[in-house]
Amino acid sequence: MSDWFVERREVRELIHQPSGLRVQPPLLERGYAARRERRGGVEQVWTEVTRDSLPAGALPAEVADGARALFAPGPALVEGTGALEDGVRRLVERAREAGAVQLDVLLREVDQSTLFASEDRQVSDRRRYALIELKVHGATPTGTEELWRCAAYPDGERLRAALPELESLVERMVRQLHECAPLVPCPTGELPVVFPPGSASGCFFHEVCGHPLEGDVVARGGSYLARRLGQRVAEPFVSISDDPTDGHGALAYGWDDEGNPARPVHLLQAGVIGSPLLDGCSARVLGHAPNGHGRRVGFKHPPLPRMAHTRVEPHQGNLESLLAGIPHGLLVRHLLPRHMNLLSGDFSFYVIEAQEIRDGRPGRMVSPGILSGNGLEALASIDAVGADSQNLFATRGCRKLAHGPLPVSFGQPAVRFRRLDFRPWR
Repeated sequence: MSDWFVERREVRELIHQPSGLRVQPPLLERGYAARRERRGGVEQVWTEVTRDSLPAGALPAEVADGARALFAPGPALVEGTGALEDGVRRLVERAREAGAVQLDVLLREVDQSTLFASEDRQVSDRRRYALIELKVHGATPTGTEELWRCAAYPDGERLRAALPELESLVERMVRQLHECAPLVPCPTGELPVVFPPGSASGCFFHEVCGHPLEGDVVARGGSYLARRLGQRVAEPFVSISDDPTDGHGALAYGWDDEGNPARPVHLLQAGVIGSPLLDGCSARVLGHAPNGHGRRVGFKHPPLPRMAHTRVEPHQGNLESLLAGIPHGLLVRHLLPRHMNLLSGDFSFYVIEAQEIRDGRPGRMVSPGILSGNGLEALASIDAVGADSQNLFATRGCRKLAHGPLPVSFGQPAVRFRRLDFRPWR
């Protein structure tokens, strides 16, 4: 059995740093991969296409017509960069007016078209998004501190339309730096923790629940969650899904890179461990049907079971109600993965941005710390989930094995843990 994967990807980036605004040369990649089953495994051969036309005989006739349409000359991102450059300059100026030392900006727009063809089906998909990453540097009594935020949109036009909201976001970031300084030392020990809606703390569930339930991890017996499929590990109001069809994350796709329809998969449903995320290979090993999570970094890579939009399902209440009644805790806005043992469930994260909770209200920002624990204990410690869900795009993407980053996003309401363990980073 054979199949073919054809891809055209166009990327453009604008970067603002202390040296000024830089417009990166546009990147255009086109190519295809042929995959064939061989005794003992699957063989894949990829070919990059450097001209506007597909070489004669490169693909079967029934695939070639669709590939030629993808490889047609001319840019897919037809709008010029001038308006985007002006928008970045406006944000930088607004940050300076608000009192920031510096605003770093990464603006990236991606247009990807794919075609999958096999002996029994042929499907095409188009994925487009624009993201902006903002890092504000502000002077505080203890030195220069920074805050990071990002946002994603379906395309550059809608990003430009959102510039007034982005200017307001920059002003709020500068104000937060000034109002919450100076930093107080990160506490040591166990204390209540709240993740706010749509924050970078959403990567916690991506690491602790998502990766352990990717099909290849489950198939090789390397998942602490897979050993408990169908068992309750959290309260009934805790449900977590991975949903590639969630367009609000600006990352929706209709078909995965093996031509299977994308669909949401429940990782935890009402506190019970649900189903693995499957590509074709892991589905065959586990005796299931694929569920739309076979994703490729590009035509040069084979598909693997990967996450797309990992979402904590909303329940009730909001951030304010979840903070109420906490005499002393931490509001954690930004985490970065440090260590995740998929077999045992032990984890640690760098805490990049957090605020003290004092008498039910956010207070001073704390110095960097490390959050650590075990996945089963942490999931059992969730005692409230809000209804105020927001999305966040992971601008650096998600890496796996030797494969490069894939765009992923998170959806998260406010989430409260009874206790998690903290210690200072340095």
